[in-house]
Amino acid sequence: MRTLLAKAAAFAMFVGAALVIAGVYGSLHDQISYTVSPEYFTRFKFYQFGLLDNSIPERVRAAEVGFLAAWWMGLPIGLLTGVAGFIQRTPALMRRALLWSLLVILSVAFASAMLGLLCGVLRTRSIDLAGYRGWYIPDHVVHIRRYLCAGYMHNASYLGGILAIPITWGFHFMFRARSQSGGFRQYGEN
Repeated sequence: MRTLLAKAAAFAMFVGAALVIAGVYGSLHDQISYTVSPEYFTRFKFYQFGLLDNSIPERVRAAEVGFLAAWWMGLPIGLLTGVAGFIQRTPALMRRALLWSLLVILSVAFASAMLGLLCGVLRTRSIDLAGYRGWYIPDHVVHIRRYLCAGYMHNASYLGGILAIPITWGFHFMFRARSQSGGFRQYGEN
């Protein structure tokens, strides 16, 4: 019973950490996408999130957009990947696996965002706006290619968060197998 309670506590802390880390990831992600297309924020995201106070620097508002757009992804990702930690043999191994899984999740989401940006760069070499009917493109966007590339990046990052779930489950199975073979035995194992 004590082991189960310790694992439950590790799971709860992981979900809380996932919420915060998802928000911080979103803030940093949007610094990159703001660099790609400030118009994506000034003509779309700032309006979408009601961040129209021009006395606050645009980069600060872009970070706020990122946090607000991403923190909630920490809940489903934290729950769905954190539960995989229960397969670890001990609470100490579970905590360790969960900590490493945060890096796995961030890596998958970031790699997906960068692939999305690359896809955007490649797909927008010539632009037919009829192909973007499902996208919100406000009137008078000056740098449409950059705007679309930022959109590709954002969409791909969300897909990366979803893709991170099965990849993280695979990581937990590998972590357990490696710990059973003695690969991860260290101090504090209980």
